[in-house]
Amino acid sequence: MKKLLLCVLICSTTLVFGQKFDFGLSIGTGKSYLFESIDKSVNVRYSLPMSLITELKFTPKDKNWGIMLRLNSIESTLTGQNWVNNTPLNGYINSFTTSLLLEKEIAKKKHSYGVNFGFGLTKETLQPQQYDLGTKTTQVYPSISVGGNIAFILNKDLDFQILPVLFWQDPFKSIGVLTRSRTANLAGEDLTLLLNFGLRYRITK
Repeated sequence: MKKLLLCVLICSTTLVFGQKFDFGLSIGTGKSYLFESIDKSVNVRYSLPMSLITELKFTPKDKNWGIMLRLNSIESTLTGQNWVNNTPLNGYINSFTTSLLLEKEIAKKKHSYGVNFGFGLTKETLQPQQYDLGTKTTQVYPSISVGGNIAFILNKDLDFQILPVLFWQDPFKSIGVLTRSRTANLAGEDLTLLLNFGLRYRITK
């Protein structure tokens, strides 16, 4: 029995270290809620968002595609008028998204580049200022992420990364808004464009 367990342990270790695992951490900004921001009939102003991305990527041996788990937190302030219930806006809006992405990456001698696509689940919270009488509101919806990855090799363990991300929030309701079969809500169904910069650490090579 001990020999069998030892054999399983050795095989598992060989399998894990025969693959490639990367951990990434990046910070950036961009433009959140693009549809509302460019709609002159909407009296809502969003500040530049702060985007924090954490990633863990698994790449099979001798492959140029991998599976990536991404956690993305986006926060900004907003002011204006909520057209849904005709109340003033003054507070913070935060979205936290957990996504599973498929990424294809082409490695060169000193850099690499790739594209990724995947689905996620987003929890979005609107928090009024403390001195406001409004209450915190939260909604959960599916989301889609499409992006890229440009990485420059710093040393044998670290890469410097540039990550452009197009984030489509609540795509199913967005289609209804675009076809005018439903009324748009505050935030929620919209597009966010981000540009993050950070580091990627090669856990196994």
